[in-house]
Amino acid sequence: MPKVSICVPIYPMENAQDFLERNIKSIYIQSFDDYEIVISDDSEDDTLQIWLSRLDLPIRYFKNQNHGMANNTNNAMNQAEGELVKILYQDDYFYDSRSLEKIVEHFTKTAWWLVTGCTHTMNGTEFFNDHKPYYSESDNTIGSPSVITLRREIKERFDPSFHYVLDLDFYKRLNRLYGKPKIYDQVNVVMGIHSGQKTHLMSEREKIMEHQQLKIKHNTYKYE
Repeated sequence: MPKVSICVPIYPMENAQDFLERNIKSIYIQSFDDYEIVISDDSEDDTLQIWLSRLDLPIRYFKNQNHGMANNTNNAMNQAEGELVKILYQDDYFYDSRSLEKIVEHFTKTAWWLVTGCTHTMNGTEFFNDHKPYYSESDNTIGSPSVITLRREIKERFDPSFHYVLDLDFYKRLNRLYGKPKIYDQVNVVMGIHSGQKTHLMSEREKIMEHQQLKIKHNTYKYE
C-alpha cells in the first residue's frame, strides 16, 4: 500500500494535455516517492489515456462514468489505496520537488486532514497572490481542493449539486465530523488560472443561488 494516493481528476478543456503534462512533471520530480497517481478521466476520448500509458510512473487510470467535477473527484478518491489521499487537479501542480515530502512531514498522527498554502499562475512562470489558509465557517479561506490531503478512512465526498461552493460545502462537513484541519501555511501547490475553469463560466446569479442553497443545507440561511 502506498503512503499517498495523488488523485488527479482530468477534464475536457482547452490545452488539457499541456496542463496535465505540467501536473505530472511536478509529481515526477518529487523527493518523496512512496505514492501512486490515481487518474479519473472525464474527457470524451482516449487522447489523455494514450499519453498517460506511455509514462513510466505508478499510474492507475479510471474512466469517469458520471460526468461533473464532484463525481470525477469522488471517483478518483474512491479508487485511492494510499494511507493519505492528496487531491491535485490537472491544471494545478506541486510548487517544488519537496512539496509531497512536506505534506507527509506535517501530517501528524492526530490529524484527519491537512491544508497547505498556495500561489497562482496564468503562464507557469510568473506567480501571484500567495495564500496562507485558515478555516472559516462562512467563507472559503482554504482555497481549491488541490491544497487538501486527508486520511483515506474519511468517507465524505463532494456534493454533485454544487459547483461554485463545492469546496466550501466539503470543508464545512469535514470540520463538523473531524474538526479543523492541520495547517501548513507555506506555498506548496500552484493553482493554474485560466478562462476555461467552470467557476469562471458561472453567472453572478448562479453563484448567489449556490450560496443560498449551501446556507439552507447547513441550516444557516436567514429568511427575510
